[in-house]
Amino acid sequence: MRALLVWPKFDSFSFWNFEKVCELAGVKYMTPPLGLLTVAALLPKDWEIRLVDENVRELDDADYAWADIVLVGSKIVHRKRALAIIAKARGLGLDVVVGGPDPTLSSHFYLEAGANFLCLDEGEVTVPMLLADLARGAKGGVYRSDRLPDLAESPVPRFDLIDHREYLYIGVQYSRGCPYHCEFCNVIDLFKNEYRTKSLDQVLKEFDLLYSLGYRGQLDFFDDNLVGHMKDVKPFLRGIIAWLKVHDYPFQLSTSVTLNIAKDPEILDLFREARFKYLLVGIETPDESALRSAKKPQNTGFSIAEAANEIYTRAGCTIHSGFLLGMDGESDDIADQIIRCIDQACVPWVMAGVVYPLPGTQLSKRLDREGRLFPAARFELADGVRDQISAGIQFKTQRPAEDVLRDLVRVMHHAFDAENYFQRCADVAVRLNTVPVLMPGGRIFARNVRTFLRLCVEMTKSPTTRGPFWRALTKVVTKNSAGVEALATLAVLYVHFQSMLPYCYEKLAEQQAALAEHGEEHWLAKNLREPEPRSGSKSLPVVAQAG
Repeated sequence: MRALLVWPKFDSFSFWNFEKVCELAGVKYMTPPLGLLTVAALLPKDWEIRLVDENVRELDDADYAWADIVLVGSKIVHRKRALAIIAKARGLGLDVVVGGPDPTLSSHFYLEAGANFLCLDEGEVTVPMLLADLARGAKGGVYRSDRLPDLAESPVPRFDLIDHREYLYIGVQYSRGCPYHCEFCNVIDLFKNEYRTKSLDQVLKEFDLLYSLGYRGQLDFFDDNLVGHMKDVKPFLRGIIAWLKVHDYPFQLSTSVTLNIAKDPEILDLFREARFKYLLVGIETPDESALRSAKKPQNTGFSIAEAANEIYTRAGCTIHSGFLLGMDGESDDIADQIIRCIDQACVPWVMAGVVYPLPGTQLSKRLDREGRLFPAARFELADGVRDQISAGIQFKTQRPAEDVLRDLVRVMHHAFDAENYFQRCADVAVRLNTVPVLMPGGRIFARNVRTFLRLCVEMTKSPTTRGPFWRALTKVVTKNSAGVEALATLAVLYVHFQSMLPYCYEKLAEQQAALAEHGEEHWLAKNLREPEPRSGSKSLPVVAQAG
């Protein structure tokens, strides 16, 4: 059997597609599709496998002609392209299997596109069900499972199927799920609020494979929350540290965590020793009333600024963080609160937006029950929206919509003003207690030097960034040269932000203009109106389900 595994192209114009960063670094895309690489490892050993990541190269007719079966992975941002791939493959008479987060939560789109096999939920359970049916000659099926697999069942991903030189970094996974209950996050719906981990031995086998393939550089733990069980993660981190020491630190690490790690000095020390460089931390809002309303109490009861400083000065990591507006219970001065929080906590990279009711989340379900969810957001990103920032408002907010949008634009202008941005970057880099990893490998070192020189040219060309960048660099070089690595990374990211912000501001301005023209009452009535029922929509028969 010849299996063609396809990862659809990410929309080439989205806030979350870092094309400019990749261009500066001289690579084709940010990171390979870890989910599909794991699925590839679950397939029979005697199958021939070809993986096409459309973000790296085009899927062409020769690929379809080679294949006996096509397996397509999809997130919500890939849906449009994934549906086109399914339609073409089915038109050529090929069987098509589809799976991933979006098919799991919004299966009907893929069924209607013609996919004859839907392999949903977690592949460690449903891929064997699919393979059993294929062996019996089945021509279609929908496979679901209420059973969450023990991650001991998860194989080492097929990293040999990709050319790591084409990517900025590689993803690995230690855990799935999160023990918390934040209602705006779809992780708890995908993974039923269960938190599971791989063993240290499993993860080290993945490290060994990547090392043997010649990979050096950044490894990102794609975990939704690496420290979901703080007690268990400590011996795991010690094992990682031991491996890194033996291999002379070929990798530097990044991941997602909760802000309350700042309460545990031992965790912070282990993060520094393991050479973690970047942490994605969901601050969301400094308004504790809004946090409790969103079921995120783990961020309450302590100073955000002090917690961030502990991470900088003890763990040696920079923080990338999201801030959400439009949350139920937030105060009228939320923009002032967020701006103070950004400055006091000195968060360089800020992802600000109106909270988005992602399909399948507890937030989406609650807003739907309350008659507050815009139908356009019920199953997908609203029409014409490429990301959650430019989406603006997609439900009836408690505060006036005009105020929420005005506050969002104000926060974004403050966060991404070049002077403000580079001042925060410099302040963080100066206090960053990090261990530089300058030589993870000759190729990566050369790439980093080349990227830094390109960055300096890019920053100098623009009158907006010229002064702020060079002042920041001078400050860091003179006060804490170990922080230059972090400053350079944050400056490269600003090139991406510059390219995307005009689009985001334009889409938000369109929503503001519609509100001003029609008034909030009529604008809400229009957006809350239910569409006409779609004709010919297919139901989703489950032909195989594991309990």
